[in-house]
Amino acid sequence: MTTYNKTLRLLASKLGLEDEEKVLRKAAELERLLQTKTFAGNNMTDTSKIVICLDLATNICGVDLDLKTAIKYSGLKQPTYINSRKIVENLLEISTDKLTISALCLTLQCSKVQGLAEQILEEFKKKAKMDVDISLPQYVCMALFHACRINKVKISKSKIIEKSRLKPAQWAKLNVDWSKFVDENFSSVKKKRGQSTKDNVENDDCEKMETDACNNEVLREPEIEPYEAWKRRMLEEAYKELKELQQSEKIQIMTPRKSPRKTPQKNSPCKTPNKVNGVRLLFPKDL
Repeated sequence: MTTYNKTLRLLASKLGLEDEEKVLRKAAELERLLQTKTFAGNNMTDTSKIVICLDLATNICGVDLDLKTAIKYSGLKQPTYINSRKIVENLLEISTDKLTISALCLTLQCSKVQGLAEQILEEFKKKAKMDVDISLPQYVCMALFHACRINKVKISKSKIIEKSRLKPAQWAKLNVDWSKFVDENFSSVKKKRGQSTKDNVENDDCEKMETDACNNEVLREPEIEPYEAWKRRMLEEAYKELKELQQSEKIQIMTPRKSPRKTPQKNSPCKTPNKVNGVRLLFPKDL
């Protein structure tokens, strides 16, 4: 009978896999392979690694496993467990859905920066101080993100962070290192792009100036009106003025003359009656 790691056998019994010999054998094989791999940001304990190896072994062998129980005994939270499981899959090269730059470009609709993103990723692998698996999703997403930054291509930051399988805080920390790396190694690309943009602007300005000059030349040419058209226009204007003049005279003739205003006489009833002792008199007092 094959002897296994005590921790492996104990966790297998907790997960109900103590009788699955092929699962135990595969998990032990994956654990040995994982010990030979090194990767950045390793925050997994030996227990969590063994649980993940058992999880992957059950998936390969087609044996059912309760995911909640596996997460419980791994000592990790669910998002961290899923992310760590994906990292182990990539390290052991048993992942069937690796994230590539080409696939990510198609998803985010930014295929024109694919070449630059691949260059950034290769350069990062060369300059890395340790052996780095550039197929990991966080590196693929980071390379594409900075390629879009250089070319000023707008993409959804939330989507690319989701594809990287990192938390926003982890993404921000990794982004600081990558920003420094890209600025140091790809500054010439940014300058070339800025120069080409400047040349395009200058060309546009020259074309605009030429167009304006042509328009000014066209405006300077005097437009000569044919004699018949000028004669017709002058007659129409004169006829219009004459018609307006006749119309105004007709209105003045039809307006009735106002009669002069008649002022009331001294003893006329229309005159305002006098007041005597506060009593208003309708007729003069001396009558």
